[in-house]
Amino acid sequence: MNIAYIIPKRINAGPILVVQELVKQMILHGHSCIVFYFDEGQEINFLCPTKKISFSQRIDFNSYDIIHTHGLRPDLYIFLHKPINCKAKCITTLHNYVIPDFSYQYNKFIAYTIGNLWMICLTRHNKIVTLSKDAMQYYKKRFSTKKLTYAYNTRSISLSSSIAEEEKKEILDFKGDSILIGVNAALTDRKGVDQIIKALKKLPNYKLIIIGEGKSKLTLEQLCIDENVSKQVLFLGYKKDAYRFLPYYDLFALPSRSEGFGLTLIESAIYKKNVICSKIPIFQELCPNKEVVFFELENIHSLEQAIQKATNDNTLGEKLYKQYLKEFSPDKFYIKYYSIYNSLLQ
Repeated sequence: MNIAYIIPKRINAGPILVVQELVKQMILHGHSCIVFYFDEGQEINFLCPTKKISFSQRIDFNSYDIIHTHGLRPDLYIFLHKPINCKAKCITTLHNYVIPDFSYQYNKFIAYTIGNLWMICLTRHNKIVTLSKDAMQYYKKRFSTKKLTYAYNTRSISLSSSIAEEEKKEILDFKGDSILIGVNAALTDRKGVDQIIKALKKLPNYKLIIIGEGKSKLTLEQLCIDENVSKQVLFLGYKKDAYRFLPYYDLFALPSRSEGFGLTLIESAIYKKNVICSKIPIFQELCPNKEVVFFELENIHSLEQAIQKATNDNTLGEKLYKQYLKEFSPDKFYIKYYSIYNSLLQ
């Protein structure tokens, strides 16, 4: 099978990491791949040829069996450039709930306008892949059931990857005798990190490390001051391959208000970490049998209780790892996407 992937930019972001995993698995199983991208960015490497193209430049669609896009610009590219008699089958993966997630970045009018334009762009694709059953139900309002399917993400990371000695010392000095909670996330309102900061006020024996950058960082730093918990929080900024810090966390937190999937949940599973998650549909679907401890969104008392419960449950990490093997392993990921590709070609 000859597969072309189209991405906006080679950067360290969730959708691009998914493409990296797709390429890795397809190459391992004997398929031919190429990645096209519009903008420079050298943080992510692929196990296949890559080629920078301009948005106005049409690739040879009929050279490929499958053309798989990820993101608004790649989807728009297909809408504008796909030939009328196209032999290739065009697929997109939607990594989020478009309009709700845009609402955290823009006002409702812009979110609704861009979101609806994006949906129009998908009318020329042969298949739309969502990241969960819940997301597939959400998009049934827009597309026919025959056009939709879902595939869970995966992560394959090296447990031998380590951090620098000075980073390790900084973390251990900060932790001291405390119980350490970790958050690896882009710092936006959607990620809900402010809830963890507010919970620390009633949890003096806990400390929080936040890895990531984003437009909410200054607000979060001010919140630490307002809540009088600055000494309990350490902002480490952006770190490449942030999963390397997981071994130093006692607990990992995903307090998201909305999430397309949550690759950091999969990374935590690989490290067998105890995880606290907001009780939103995607996390409930991914962890249906108490593999994590849930808390009610915007309920700080519920979050405090979840943190304490996760601290005292020695079975959580192992349960989450077994769920990873069952539902999110690279083999499961490959089988699902290969079946999607193959069904279209047949």
